Amino acid sequence: MSRFNKSCIILAVIFASAVLMPRISLSQLIDTVSSEHVVMRMPAGRESLGRDIISDIERCYIFMNRATDASLPKKIAIVVNWDLSASTYSCRELSITVGMNRPDSGANLHALLLHNVGKEIARFGLIELSKGAQREDTEFLFEGMSEILVNEFQHSSRKLEATWAISRFLDEMRMLGFSAQRSWSLFSGGKRCLRNAAPGVTFLTTFRELQGRERPVKFFQELGKSSLTKSLEKTFKASIGELEEIWLKRVREYRIADEITIEAEEPPQLVQTVYVPEAGQPGTDLQVRLFFKDLVGNLLSEGIFFRDERTHRVLQAQTASEKEADYVVVTVPIASDCPPGQYGYEITAIDESGNLRKWTGSYKVGSR
Repeated sequence: MSRFNKSCIILAVIFASAVLMPRISLSQLIDTVSSEHVVMRMPAGRESLGRDIISDIERCYIFMNRATDASLPKKIAIVVNWDLSASTYSCRELSITVGMNRPDSGANLHALLLHNVGKEIARFGLIELSKGAQREDTEFLFEGMSEILVNEFQHSSRKLEATWAISRFLDEMRMLGFSAQRSWSLFSGGKRCLRNAAPGVTFLTTFRELQGRERPVKFFQELGKSSLTKSLEKTFKASIGELEEIWLKRVREYRIADEITIEAEEPPQLVQTVYVPEAGQPGTDLQVRLFFKDLVGNLLSEGIFFRDERTHRVLQAQTASEKEADYVVVTVPIASDCPPGQYGYEITAIDESGNLRKWTGSYKVGSR
């Protein structure tokens, strides 16, 4: 299929989807803004944002097209939907839908929309470059490279420092490496966030630094011709075991900073900690409830890590099961032979902007 015909199909499908798809209401999507390479459908009441941002999105298209070896179609259509939290690319429909649903109204909508659109345009280009090679076992690399490219475009690559901290925690949890990342659905729970992009970011950054900036682009080109293992080995000139060893060595050498500030107004603040029960009992679980102040709503449970000084284990926070709960939960297992005492821990919170903060505390274990 010619690129011209493909572009026409993309436009036709996007506009049809805006009218016909049940997840997008006709009343919501009424305004169209466009530039040389981008046609964007905006919700009612967001027209001024669309007009303000279209020139930045045009620049983003040009940047991503260059970064993905001119893989984007001549005209790209984007549907922006405030009812969805996730952004998607549909291979079948040849469409991009950008989700803008946020839990907090304090977010910088211009920056958020540009980031979300930029990341999906980058993914679009990578999928086209690899001839549709985005699969369960390769998803983490598409996610990582999209994150790298959108932050380069926005001159915010310092945000990616936090992905090294996340990768270090994941490694300690035995959740980093090709075996873990090949099962994208299991690893990510189908959620796109900084934590889930971190393995792909750190792997690709490692070999960009060692072998040159263009090497990952060649990898995605190769991925369209063969399997993940063969593509990795051919592009990076080593066995998959050696590549993993180099990557994990880089991650393990990274020293997690005490603090990273990307947006000075945004860093999360831990305001309260509650223990249920007040003192843990041997052979049971202790629930640590963490209450955060998060001004722009971009601290996710996936970005909160609990290091137990008693066991040296790293645990991941979970969203509270109760509806409308304003805390996250860390479940600390207490061994049946754990002696009574006071035990320390360290909390690290990393938000979606890449801000990182740490706190320390302690919990009690009573006697049977």
